[in-house]
Amino acid sequence: MLTLRSAVAPVAALVVAAGLAACGSDDGEPAGRPRASEPTSSAAPASYLAVPDGVTLTEPGTQLGLGEQGVIAFERRQDEIAVLEVAVQKIERTSFAASFPGWNLDDATAARTPYFVRVAVTNEGETDLGGLRLTNVLWASDGATLEAPNYYTAEQLPACVGDALPTPFAAGATAELCQVYFIAPGKAFENVTFSPFGGQDAVTWSGEITKVTKPAKPGKSGKPGKSGKSGKKKDDKQ
Repeated sequence: MLTLRSAVAPVAALVVAAGLAACGSDDGEPAGRPRASEPTSSAAPASYLAVPDGVTLTEPGTQLGLGEQGVIAFERRQDEIAVLEVAVQKIERTSFAASFPGWNLDDATAARTPYFVRVAVTNEGETDLGGLRLTNVLWASDGATLEAPNYYTAEQLPACVGDALPTPFAAGATAELCQVYFIAPGKAFENVTFSPFGGQDAVTWSGEITKVTKPAKPGKSGKPGKSGKSGKKKDDKQ
């Protein structure tokens, strides 16, 4: 079982589990009585949350590669459903020395490995998602723990800018974000994870992890050849 590194996520998980248990027991049948088997259906599974007509959610348990799009839904707040198309474009491994020069880090953070995850998102729902952060939406998995993302402005971290979604962010709007994850010592970044409502299997994105590339330094241009009065170079034949 994966551990969530978030103060609020475990509480939310307990509330969801309690709600599911209550729904499962309130069926009018005495506890312990075997139920008649229900007929199987070949119809597509119902969405785990109500979404607008014409929107098809990516099936829980789907494993996607970098650049592949998945459509996910989650509750932004009570009775408000958000629907996003997400494509994880790149996962980059970096270091504090390379990408966070001059930052004051405590020992616990300095022992971790930073990763930049670049994502493109499109609002596929009807709710304006302006100002939303994907803090409890897209997690980084190291196989044992789900790490929440960190966001920094262009002034704080020019190499990975990932503030909240722009305002407004209505239906059809798109944005590109960069999320920062800190992976624990001795662990490796395995995938980006979205956990659907109701404890269903996660939708994940994974692929080749690359190193952060530094901007190329401008090369030195050669000195132009000298020209005579005619405008030709001195070594040109007359």
